[in-house]
Amino acid sequence: MEIPRIVIMGRNVVEKLSMVFHKLRIGTSGVLVSGPGKVIEIANDVVVPILKELGKVVNVDIESDLDYDIIKKIYDVCKAEDCKYIISVGGGTAIDAGKLAASWANVPFISFPTSASHDGIASPAVSYLLRKKILERVGPEYLRVNAPYAIVADTEIISKAPRRLLISGFGDMIAKFTSVKDWQLAHRLRNEEYSEYAATMALMSARIVMDNVDIISKCDEPAARIVTKTLIGSGVSMSIAGSSRPASGSEHLFSHALDMLSEKYGFQKALHGEQCAVGTIIASYLHGEDWKHIRNLIKKVGGPVSAKDLGIEDKYVIEALTIAHTIRPNRYTILGDKGISKDAAINALKVTEIID
Repeated sequence: MEIPRIVIMGRNVVEKLSMVFHKLRIGTSGVLVSGPGKVIEIANDVVVPILKELGKVVNVDIESDLDYDIIKKIYDVCKAEDCKYIISVGGGTAIDAGKLAASWANVPFISFPTSASHDGIASPAVSYLLRKKILERVGPEYLRVNAPYAIVADTEIISKAPRRLLISGFGDMIAKFTSVKDWQLAHRLRNEEYSEYAATMALMSARIVMDNVDIISKCDEPAARIVTKTLIGSGVSMSIAGSSRPASGSEHLFSHALDMLSEKYGFQKALHGEQCAVGTIIASYLHGEDWKHIRNLIKKVGGPVSAKDLGIEDKYVIEALTIAHTIRPNRYTILGDKGISKDAAINALKVTEIID
């Protein structure tokens, strides 16, 4: 089990970044990975000056979708410059890139999120599409990912990110309600190893956002603090479990299936947490839970509750639900071994008002 050594979260905690480095004693030269647009400004104006006071820092900016070549570039820079750490400033793209490159280089990774759109800011995992690309290019031995060595989450900065990103984070968190249901099902039917502690942490994180929808719907600094705190809790639950089980069930398989189909057919996928939110409505229905309550909570914060809200055609949502069980065949969920039929998928999607 590997969990973050230091987690600092709150308003203006960027001021404590140098203290984190001194406390961890991880060296003074590093690579800073940042995402596109506004994120580069935050990195250069806020974070780089602090790092330069500590020592040498080399910037790598990401301007395109992640693939093996980008991760390799970060790794090569880290080795060539003899860097002792990698820090990512940004959202999921920058954090996934830095996290994986740091694992390859065997150096500590520092997560400095500028948005709270999913639990990758704290987890020992990377996105499904990046995993798929790495697996196809170089093999499973390059997929080992460590949890961040430290997390510095400045909620003042995070609260200034687009509203849609925070709502996506809410969607990724409410998904833990059904991911734990799926894990419990696999434990009962397949005797899969189950951690009560990890499951409880994931569920507690989900309940916190569910109990605070009125605050989260405002998408201000207090909202950012709640969502960020729960995303970190979810990431730690994965570290405790030794897998993504407590945080990823049938609702995530549905989202991953949409990701895969977006590459196949060329349509624009929605944000990860948005797709997971809709997936959670479906999974709640399949589990016989109160899917209307889940739907109402998502709607209350302004999240998507239908294929139309996602901006994805009904036919792709239907196909995603019928193939979701094939995404991770060894991960047993309410979808079963053989998945659900097209007719059953259409019925579930119509009953839950995801399609007309």
